[in-house]
Amino acid sequence: MEKVGIITLHRVRNYGSVLQAYALQEVIKKMGYNVELIDYYPKRLTIYQMLLGIKNKSPKFENSFLLRTMARIIIFPSYIKRYFSFKKFVSRYLYTSSKTYKTDNDFKLVDKYDIYCTGSDQVWNSEWNGKFDSPFYLSFAPNDKNKIAYSASFGRTNLNKEEIRQLKPYLKRYSNISLREKSGLKILEEIGLEGTQVLDPTLLFDKNDWLKIASKKFQTKKYILVYNLNRNQKIDKYAYNLSMKTGLPIKYITYQLHDFYKKGKMYCSPKVEDFLSLFANASYVVTDSFHATAFSLNFNINFIIVYPEKFSTRLQSILQLCNLENRVAKDENDLSIVDKNINFKECNKLLEQERNKSLKWLENALKN
Repeated sequence: MEKVGIITLHRVRNYGSVLQAYALQEVIKKMGYNVELIDYYPKRLTIYQMLLGIKNKSPKFENSFLLRTMARIIIFPSYIKRYFSFKKFVSRYLYTSSKTYKTDNDFKLVDKYDIYCTGSDQVWNSEWNGKFDSPFYLSFAPNDKNKIAYSASFGRTNLNKEEIRQLKPYLKRYSNISLREKSGLKILEEIGLEGTQVLDPTLLFDKNDWLKIASKKFQTKKYILVYNLNRNQKIDKYAYNLSMKTGLPIKYITYQLHDFYKKGKMYCSPKVEDFLSLFANASYVVTDSFHATAFSLNFNINFIIVYPEKFSTRLQSILQLCNLENRVAKDENDLSIVDKNINFKECNKLLEQERNKSLKWLENALKN
């Protein structure tokens, strides 16, 4: 049985990140391969480095040691809770390599897989990663081994010349490249390479697949679910207006304990299984998150999008794919969307077609 090594953002303490890693792992496993997630855990993702990173969040933190210290004291319990919620899921569901790789140098002489795969999420977004992160481009993989990328993302519509200079030699070593967004295909084309648009791994699973690992909570009451990934005040205002219109209570998922003041019932870094259950049983979802949109689609839940200031290309791409561009709110008072239910029969048909195409692409790429 051939062994596939996947490198992706499974160590990011984010629901979409760990669930897309889990889905890709399981899909490739079902295709008859031995699968392992290459345990890349760069320092920037550790609690210590995240606390240090507070300095860069705002000029007021950068210029004041006292404010930085106070912010770190306030945020530390949230980081701890978040850490253990995701640690449990990774330990239980993900097949990670026995060795953890923390720096580029740790990857020397990694020749233990028959196939090397760059996974999904924003693995090629150097702005989000804080640098050009060469391991995500399989810089360590032997030249004679099959190298593929499944549903990778640049996270942006344009790259500067320096980024293109850095990544082009690595991308030319791939036998097959697939991307999550249409905008990524244009970037490849500018470089002189070809690619295919495929679904995010979370959409390779259907509703029944996800319900297998979702908890049984939240099945009795109707509610509005808010997942405000970029701390956008417009989303909170929209949810409140929607609650006033429908009479439904608000439940919101957050990573910060100090969000307790918001209207509704807070779920701070709930277990990943509970995260899935919150989506599966919601009446409405209000979000700026790509993966929250993907799970709303999977569970056939009416959703409303409020675009984030950055990295909205992935949201635009999935909405275009499902002919749902009309699910974007113009502002916090645009409740007209709520009166238009999504035609999930049509949406599910489109997703099933794209799911089959994506699975076929992956199957062929692995056999190359």
